[in-house]
Amino acid sequence: MSIGLCTWTLGLDDLDLLMDKVAELGFDGVQINDLWERDTPSDIRRALDRRNLRLMAVDAQRVIPESGQTPTPAAGIDAYRRVIDIAAELEAPYVTLPLLSFWVQGQAEPFAALVEACRELADHAATRGPQLLYEVVNRDEVPMIHDAEAGNRLVRDVDRDNLRLILDSYHMYFEERDPVAAIEASRESLGIYHISDSTRGGIGSGSIDFRAQYDALNGIGFEGPVIMECLPPMHDPGAPVSSDGNRRILEDELSRSLEIWRSFAA
Repeated sequence: MSIGLCTWTLGLDDLDLLMDKVAELGFDGVQINDLWERDTPSDIRRALDRRNLRLMAVDAQRVIPESGQTPTPAAGIDAYRRVIDIAAELEAPYVTLPLLSFWVQGQAEPFAALVEACRELADHAATRGPQLLYEVVNRDEVPMIHDAEAGNRLVRDVDRDNLRLILDSYHMYFEERDPVAAIEASRESLGIYHISDSTRGGIGSGSIDFRAQYDALNGIGFEGPVIMECLPPMHDPGAPVSSDGNRRILEDELSRSLEIWRSFAA
């Protein structure tokens, strides 16, 4: 399985410093987060190509209603259409939709509105190239789609071949009675698997049985990519590191996690 890194966790604004660090740590590629707000898609593409890093997914973290803004499905669809278009320019294989459910709050039937929004975005993505991934996230961070059962229901109801799921070990720790069963139930829908332990740190910093999840992924024929979204243990789960000291802690977490994960295949 190829292994990537969510770039937002490192808290580095300089594109070359960021990609140098990803390559130095030994990752195969990246899931990028909002880099196009500072750098052009062509500059991002060149930075990746120079280091032989794969672009595994595009994730927009700031595609969310602003304070005081009334959310509407149309506004959310518009925002994510722009992200899909950027991802197409970057030749990214996937665009993630972790925050789309914020835009359907206040609708008479939020789930039905979410299904329609995903369909419209999937149809747009089909004309542009990237596939879509709906990330299953814990209830403290998003209003809907908190477990694999809900995620798989969404994928079935949307009924588009280019929509799949992200399952995340950290979110599953809080929401799934049996994360291994959640992985096994997502055999047909899983597109990316995210790694961080129950502390939001790297493998071994918390309580998650990663060997069991690795075996479950192999058991369903999942070939990746796997993407690490770790932070220093007990760090704010939604904030990047912002000091050199915390960044060194994070680098240690990532290096250990890479070594452990790759050892599972030995």
